[in-house]
Amino acid sequence: MADTESAATSPAADRGRTVIADKVVERVASIATSEVEAVIDTRKGWTKLIRKGLPHAEAVVAGDTSKITVEVAATWPTPLAQVAAQVREHVTRQVVDITGVTVTRVDVTVADVVHLDAAEARVQ
Repeated sequence: MADTESAATSPAADRGRTVIADKVVERVASIATSEVEAVIDTRKGWTKLIRKGLPHAEAVVAGDTSKITVEVAATWPTPLAQVAAQVREHVTRQVVDITGVTVTRVDVTVADVVHLDAAEARVQ
């Protein structure tokens, strides 16, 4: 019993290490990006037939820090700088909260703009 108690009270670094893979941070960033209101998920529905699958995220994790790049499709006529700022802030918060990895940079590329009214008007 003494060994169990001493193991539980020893510093975490002495008990082992936790590694968060790049792919995990990419997945969290991609999900977080799709949670932003003005971002369209083109990976599902009819849009996947004619558009590149967005949002897309790439991450590089080094120790406990990461740099993330995301590509998104935004709704028309949302100001694109506003969308990028919302994505950057939400991705940073979610990655830190879920993985514990510090985000040093989030680069956002608006790769597509989707006009929802035009898409709905064509469907009859």
